[in-house]
Amino acid sequence: MSLTAKQEAFAQGLANGLGQADAYRAAYDAENMKDATIYNRAGDLMKNSEITARVAELKKAVQNKLLWSREMSVKALMQAYKEGSGSVKVAAVKELNLMHGYNAPTEAKVDTTIRIIE
Repeated sequence: MSLTAKQEAFAQGLANGLGQADAYRAAYDAENMKDATIYNRAGDLMKNSEITARVAELKKAVQNKLLWSREMSVKALMQAYKEGSGSVKVAAVKELNLMHGYNAPTEAKVDTTIRIIE
């Protein structure tokens, strides 16, 4: 596999979680390009089998380096839920809900009207 330095930088950006357009901007001189041009060129790069293979290789390496992944957290919490006591089950469900965004804060409504008491 022989990628250019810019192709490698593009692949690295993708493997590290950037979207295609942002990875393209980081790897190439795209300052004066229109967004449509960037999207098209990034899409063209993704059609290159050497680049997609490199991205897959890099993502796998990143995943292997993770000490604790989201998937591992979910599995551990599911095990705690299945095997734990009542309070452990409740704590596991609360944590899973928090991880998945089910506890999103609600907007508090504040009454800002001024009332004149006579």
